[in-house]
Amino acid sequence: MPSHIMFDLETMSTNPRATILTLGAVKFDPFTDEFFDEMYIRIDIEEQEKLGREIDPNTLEWWGKQDPEIMMEAFSDDDRISLNEAMDQFHKFAWGCDKVWSHGAVFDIVIIEDLLRQMGRTEPWKFWDCRDTRTLFDLANPDMPQSAKHNALEDAKRQAIGVQNVMRKLGRSRI
Repeated sequence: MPSHIMFDLETMSTNPRATILTLGAVKFDPFTDEFFDEMYIRIDIEEQEKLGREIDPNTLEWWGKQDPEIMMEAFSDDDRISLNEAMDQFHKFAWGCDKVWSHGAVFDIVIIEDLLRQMGRTEPWKFWDCRDTRTLFDLANPDMPQSAKHNALEDAKRQAIGVQNVMRKLGRSRI
């Protein structure tokens, strides 16, 4: 049974050096309705600032226009963990997955890979195992459930359901 990972980031910039607020991820089978595991972490912001990770004023302005509850969730200081611990947890979570998915080819995966390289770490996947939901969703309507946007875990779950729905529509049993 395939085990894929979908992850989503909430960030303070749209560039590869973005400071990450939260990371949500789910393990799922893209060919069934099964979910196996999930994780949600808030990452220490100050440590990322010391590394020179980017905070973009335009992105902060955009956050200021979001639903206050979603904004508070992303920016809360509660339960933030160190950058090293966050990347250790994510690396262990993603290790051994068949494919890694994100919503867009040039955002979440690029940001995590840049951060891991900056920290002297390797990513827990091969570049040829990266998948992009935006392209897949253009091929078939993903019929994703409605949920609060900009919560990294909820977005990851929603996007994984979209992948499962598209695979069913395309009649796919493997990638």
